[in-house]
Amino acid sequence: MHSFRHARRLLAAALTAWPLLAAAQDDCPPPPAPPSAEALVQAQGAARDRGFLWRLEKDGRSSWLYGTLHLARLEWAFPGPRVREALAASRTLALELDLLDAETQRRLAAGSLARPGEAGAALAPELRARIERRARLECAAAAVLAPLKPEFQVAALSMLAGRRLGLEPDYGIDATLAALARREGKPVVALETAEEQLRAMSAPSRAELAEQVKGALDELDSGRAQALLARMARTWASGDHALLERYAQWCECQHTNADAAAMRRLLEARHPAMAARLDALHRGGQPVFAAVGSLHMIGARGLPALMAQRGYRVERIALEAPGPDINAMIDGLWDYDDPAASEARFRAALADTTNEATHDAALSLRTQIARTFSLRRRFDEAQRELDAVDAELAGAGAEPRVRTLLERGRTWRSAGEPARARPLFLQAEQLARTAKLEFLHVDALHMVALVQTDPELQLDWTRRALAVARAAADPLAHRWEASLNHNIGWHLHDAGRHEEALQSFRAALVARERDGAKPARLREARWSVARELRALARHDEALALLRPLEAELASAGESDGFVPEEIGENLLALGRAEEARPYFARVHAELSRLETVERPDEARLARLLSLSR
Repeated sequence: MHSFRHARRLLAAALTAWPLLAAAQDDCPPPPAPPSAEALVQAQGAARDRGFLWRLEKDGRSSWLYGTLHLARLEWAFPGPRVREALAASRTLALELDLLDAETQRRLAAGSLARPGEAGAALAPELRARIERRARLECAAAAVLAPLKPEFQVAALSMLAGRRLGLEPDYGIDATLAALARREGKPVVALETAEEQLRAMSAPSRAELAEQVKGALDELDSGRAQALLARMARTWASGDHALLERYAQWCECQHTNADAAAMRRLLEARHPAMAARLDALHRGGQPVFAAVGSLHMIGARGLPALMAQRGYRVERIALEAPGPDINAMIDGLWDYDDPAASEARFRAALADTTNEATHDAALSLRTQIARTFSLRRRFDEAQRELDAVDAELAGAGAEPRVRTLLERGRTWRSAGEPARARPLFLQAEQLARTAKLEFLHVDALHMVALVQTDPELQLDWTRRALAVARAAADPLAHRWEASLNHNIGWHLHDAGRHEEALQSFRAALVARERDGAKPARLREARWSVARELRALARHDEALALLRPLEAELASAGESDGFVPEEIGENLLALGRAEEARPYFARVHAELSRLETVERPDEARLARLLSLSR
């Protein structure tokens, strides 16, 4: 309990600075309230491992290297069991800087201030005006921001931008580690000085300063900086080391020479001195737990690589969170009969801060939002959403790449342009097969089938998809059997091969029942069997299936134009036109209101209207 009180006092003290930075505006995020004792107990009790951890072995001793995140959420502020175990096995905590040290705070504050009259003079009036505008948008008090050097002004604004994403500097895990080490009587040392860190953040010339400030403002004003913060937070929270290693591919942070120079100053240029100090501490006989920002860990010049060059055996300890089963998640969120409600569920899953989905999972969810637009014939919105996903695919894995190809192809097909969809489905099929994404491989094969113009090719591609589904190791891929048998049934129906079609529709119904399908899907499967019985002129058998469907819909308070249409067609074929007429009237009223891709063409609607009179 003492550690909770210590952490609470620590966080509360840090949070008192926020009113100085937050201006009183209606749209400003409220300053984070000091967490209650109960909230701290809950956060520490639920803490799991996040971030990136390495064991460093040399001379018979182990030290540790831990990649942290400086802007975080309260639930991320406490270390999980493996990180706590590594900290407990160490005798010294090493941080970039010990920000709980009063002298360090004083030197940082002093070094970030401009000399009198220099803050404004260093920049052109246009850039000063942009900083002032951005400060208002980020709710920063001008009196606090104005005395800082320009590069520290934009750094503060970038930090404040995280607040609208729920990311706070006071919840970074570094401070918690420092508090825990002090509680246990362990020395806390710095791997660099305040002056070294200040130099890394400072532009060496006025020209580079202007370019650095302009670049930072461009990123904030475009929203790219906020997107990068969110992506980095997800990467850290999920322990996605593969994505972290690909940071240079997706950060879009080195567009200009000034960008590249600033990145070298902030990262690579600091690493040799950090590695030397960490090595000296370890050689001094004290196992060290070194916690530094995660971006210091990547690439051939990152700290793990430099420690390996110094003769350490470097072993990464995987802290990756169990990734969500994205196929199962998406399947559970979909209601294809209600795309609008499905969109709301997908957006809620993306906004759920406890989800901590990987970047790939988040991109995959967004492709499904695009699909909800396509199903509602809002094709331009679907394309825009997919364009936004494509813009973030750098460094992403195969799954979101396959999904964006599939959904863009589906959008073109639904918009009446199957020729534009076909190459996208073929690309998706090849990529899914190569990446061994069985569920999506089957999906891609079945979509290739749907855009074939030759009926025999349609049937061939669908049967290929069915064979892959049956042979798959992924249980979810087996659930394609119902849909694929359904599609094979329609291919055979269109070819006039009605006995074979009936067998396929019955196989689809068996698969739906086996998979515990939703009632709407079971009704669709039974309706398809009835439709094929009508094609075989077995009208009484068809009606025997359709009447219970009609009763089920009425009992559930639901309406479905397709069941009464089929009843009407069978009655008409049996010569009972008067009995059929009210069914056709209901069908016309129901189907003419549809605004989804299931809306019949005008000729079919006209026929239904005629038969209702």
